[in-house]
Amino acid sequence: MTAGGRRLPTSLRRSAFAIVALALAFVILAPLTSIDAAQQAGLPLLTDKLWFRIATTVLMFVVMASGWNIIGGLTGYASFGNVAFFGLGAYTAGVLVSNLNWPFALGLLLAPVVAAVFALIVGIPLLRLRGHYFAVATLGVGVAVGEVVNNVVPLGASTGLYLPIVRSDLIFFYLMLGAAVLAVLTTWVILRTRFGYGLLAIRENEEAAAVIGVNTTFYKVAAFCIAAALTGLAGGIFAQWNSFINQENVFAISDNVQMILMAVIGGAGTVLGPVAGAISLELVIQTLAGGGTSSVYSQIGLGVLLAVCVIFIPRGVIDFFGGRSRLSLRYFRQTLRETSA
Repeated sequence: MTAGGRRLPTSLRRSAFAIVALALAFVILAPLTSIDAAQQAGLPLLTDKLWFRIATTVLMFVVMASGWNIIGGLTGYASFGNVAFFGLGAYTAGVLVSNLNWPFALGLLLAPVVAAVFALIVGIPLLRLRGHYFAVATLGVGVAVGEVVNNVVPLGASTGLYLPIVRSDLIFFYLMLGAAVLAVLTTWVILRTRFGYGLLAIRENEEAAAVIGVNTTFYKVAAFCIAAALTGLAGGIFAQWNSFINQENVFAISDNVQMILMAVIGGAGTVLGPVAGAISLELVIQTLAGGGTSSVYSQIGLGVLLAVCVIFIPRGVIDFFGGRSRLSLRYFRQTLRETSA
């Protein structure tokens, strides 16, 4: 586990691993208490429908934030159009299942493929742009794809698509959990390969990376396609889980903003940063969903928190606990030792 290219302290890594292992064990095993056999055996019910809904949504954003992290955090190209891949994945599964009566499993397999192919097509010209030009261009692509889908009759147009209802929260929870694990493992593997080193080199200095032999065009497009495939996979699962898709719920720009904030708050460019950001931010969003006066003040507080994170710990909470931020406890203790020496 790294934070901005440096390894975290051994004790912190062990503690983080233990916490993650326990949390993952609970997330995997707790839903099993809802099955009939467990209830007949007298086991306590640790989950309910609300828990399944929130947990599955959190896992979906883990996938989306981790996917964005590959192109935005590792490569340094802040895409504002990744929601297009989510929508394309959802509509791929939706059209195949609803219109062509394909099994959901086959539709789900093609969802990331279609998203990745689209990323390849638009990525070659778009990734020639940099900075805010790239961000605005990808935002335009995301909006344009949603508008096209909203006007194509075979895709349901403004009416949307209705998929057969599958009444099993357990299935979609584990599908999204598997996608989340795949997204995290993908990031972990990338960071330990030459491909990952090339992406980090592009993020730090693209011209210098090209000079030392990194095929920057190939690396950027490949990262874009991987991010698209992961995001499209989440979209394909969402389509069948929600049983209804349209432009508003699968091409929502707000979802794109959320996945970026989750990666930034947790720690862009790290393995577990997007996971931490997705869990914390989505739980806050779910808490604020009730509305009312208190939610307004809470949202103001959330905005202030986001501003503080971007200014003082731009690489997220992973850096805070790793000691690289000037606001971290480790940095404070180190400064005291140096000044007292």
